[in-house]
Amino acid sequence: MAYGDDAYDPDRHLLWNPPGSFAPLVPDRSMHLVPQSAWYALGLLRRDGPGDLERAEAVIEALLAVQYDRPGTVWHGTFARVAEAPEPSGDAVEWIDYDPNWRQFVGTTLLLILRTAEQALDPVLVARIDRALRLAIDGEPPTRVDAVYSNIALMKAVLEVEAGARFEDEALVDRGTSLAAAVVARFDRHGAFDEYNSPTYYGIDLLGLAMWRTCTVSDSLRSWGTRLERALWEDLALFFHSGLRNLVGPYSRTYGMDMARYVAALSLWLWGALGREAAPLPDPDADGVDHGHDFLLGPVVDQLVGRVPPMARELLTEPLSGPRQVERVISEEPHRVATAWLDLDWAFGAEEHDAAWLAAGQYAPATVHWRLPTGGIGSVRAYCDAPLSARAADGSLTMVVAPADGAGRGAGDGEHTAAVPTLVLLVEHADIASAAFEPARWRLPGLDLRVQTASSLVAVEAFGDHLLVSYDPPPGDGHRIVLRPIDEVSHR
Repeated sequence: MAYGDDAYDPDRHLLWNPPGSFAPLVPDRSMHLVPQSAWYALGLLRRDGPGDLERAEAVIEALLAVQYDRPGTVWHGTFARVAEAPEPSGDAVEWIDYDPNWRQFVGTTLLLILRTAEQALDPVLVARIDRALRLAIDGEPPTRVDAVYSNIALMKAVLEVEAGARFEDEALVDRGTSLAAAVVARFDRHGAFDEYNSPTYYGIDLLGLAMWRTCTVSDSLRSWGTRLERALWEDLALFFHSGLRNLVGPYSRTYGMDMARYVAALSLWLWGALGREAAPLPDPDADGVDHGHDFLLGPVVDQLVGRVPPMARELLTEPLSGPRQVERVISEEPHRVATAWLDLDWAFGAEEHDAAWLAAGQYAPATVHWRLPTGGIGSVRAYCDAPLSARAADGSLTMVVAPADGAGRGAGDGEHTAAVPTLVLLVEHADIASAAFEPARWRLPGLDLRVQTASSLVAVEAFGDHLLVSYDPPPGDGHRIVLRPIDEVSHR
């Protein structure tokens, strides 16, 4: 709440983007945030100090003023990405000109606000909130959100069920319940959400499930929420390295490699459930905090957080006693299997799949984490402009980039017909000066790796405080690179 108080703009009654939050793309305090302002309003109502009610009402009014009421458009019922965003036009681009998910992020928070303090709010404002909820629900295209899109589907389901009950709209309750049932059925196939092992979006999954568990009239959602919340904690705890204080890879979606260097929503749930010492988080008082706007989810987590199951609590807090192998089937179509090998001071993460996803952006199918001698965490992730499939097992990490269709040698002409892209391994947060890279060995501060590959090491380049280590494949073939710690090689 102190973080939100510092970002509050008394002229606009919304929160500025905090320093470093969207750096380097957006200057500090240059735009006003929307879902984060809603979370702050909830916190004001829960804190209920002098002036908090009046400020909360002003924030809610400002939020309702940036909701779009444009029937017939695909952005009807959602909210401006930021308060300064121009209203979308006929050629508006999703995620750039508008964010459809603000319907669910703001809508669920408005429900929590009503649940927390409806009797204290001005009745006229309550009526306006009800209208905003109706707009958000009615503006949602019927087929945009399905069970695969887990974090949004969880919020959409509870928004429709609870708003349907509030408005005495049985059809809306049934629609939300049907979506919830589809999410549960998909999760139950393998005990996994498709947005698997995400330090940020697991935090939103836990938000949705906690609302199912505590904030609905539906017996089905309460039962499902309790069961899936427990299962999610138990599964993610297997991938959490308590010594390195990180959810290790692979990541279906991630905004960083070290949870102590950016704000991951999961860290707030760890804080709420297990205490501040269990939560990897950057210092909120630092000059700039990467993804710092997600600190503002705190009041929501504080209201909803429940107990962590005993098995998960032990994995999340107790030191590793020895290596741990983890394997989880995520889905059959596409085929996806997550694996991880956690050792005392390092960990490998990998996803084996037959999807066409590139190893880029938020998707990190091959990862390394280790403890630096000076403290803190070093990391490696793979980038490639082609699908990369990986497996972590028996103390090694194997990365494979197969030749694309048509790659290899042409029929009878001996010519290479399609190139396999360069594979880049991004080494983060290690001391660049002390790192050394040879074709068969990486010497990193705190970690020596044996490298087995027919691919050629072609470049090692500095990129800020990171290193880009690039490999080209052998002629007519793809990449196959195996990493294994030197100590593990000699031991085995």
